[in-house]
Amino acid sequence: MPGNNVKIGIALSGASGRAIAHIGVLEVFKENRIPVDIIVGCSSGSVIAAAYATDTMRELKQSLHEMTFAKMLQMWSTRNAKGGLFQINGANGYFSAFTKGKTFAEVSPKLGFAATDINTGELVNINEGDLLTALKASVAVPGLFEPVVWRGRVLVDGGLVNVVPTKPVQEMGADLVIGVNLAATKFIFEKKMPIWRGYRFLTKVLGLQFLRESVLSKLSSRVVFQFDSQSDALQQEDIKIPGIWAMIAKAVDHSFTIESQWKESDIACDLMIEPRVKHYGKAEFNNLERIYQEGRRAAQAAIPRIRELISAKENTR
Repeated sequence: MPGNNVKIGIALSGASGRAIAHIGVLEVFKENRIPVDIIVGCSSGSVIAAAYATDTMRELKQSLHEMTFAKMLQMWSTRNAKGGLFQINGANGYFSAFTKGKTFAEVSPKLGFAATDINTGELVNINEGDLLTALKASVAVPGLFEPVVWRGRVLVDGGLVNVVPTKPVQEMGADLVIGVNLAATKFIFEKKMPIWRGYRFLTKVLGLQFLRESVLSKLSSRVVFQFDSQSDALQQEDIKIPGIWAMIAKAVDHSFTIESQWKESDIACDLMIEPRVKHYGKAEFNNLERIYQEGRRAAQAAIPRIRELISAKENTR
């Protein structure tokens, strides 16, 4: 089998419904006996990575083909949501079908889910503990879904700082790093998006950020709750969850800072596979078969290059 002496790692980007293309890629790898020793997913890519590691990818593909926007909305609820418009516990049943109650130590290949510490802007690769909690952290788009508290950190979607988690794959010991990028942007929020430029202008230039952070924080939690949509609330381990507007402000600030410092060398991979799916919307469920087939096409086209890279790595060992 090719690559027996070379540890091959795969980084799967986020991209919501387009993530079905990842299934096509991984199927082609298996059909061509390309082993996968390490896999790290970001956001919806984490769902695919979980299914791959728990051998439920066929069931996930079927469920995605049957998905509708109405079914997706049933997984979201505004009830008791903290730090986001929606809490995602309604998706526990759906995610559990592909995490199977497993921990990272119980699955193979080595698995990681990329998330972001909303307080520091650091990329956090979760590769310990239970899969379900980690998965919910990786898909928690800041402001949209409530964050997840994990080991003293408040975590949100890894796509806030890097939508293709190649560095975590490298750090987990991969000799050959392959990225699969389905996302139209490098980050969830980018400077070119007018909505975020406008938000920063309003909060910083007009002083709303100062009002929220310096004035409202001194008022009673009840008043803060009414103004800021979600009050800071003590969660497990006495960790404070920022209110929704504070979450958005932190997310945009981190994203813009990281974007200004970004270098192409930060991608840190040997090969980037980019299926031509970025023109599809994130919830175009009527095009999922086309997206899936494009993932297969792109992977098949990459197989010769992957074999060359494996041989080159073997010859340098």
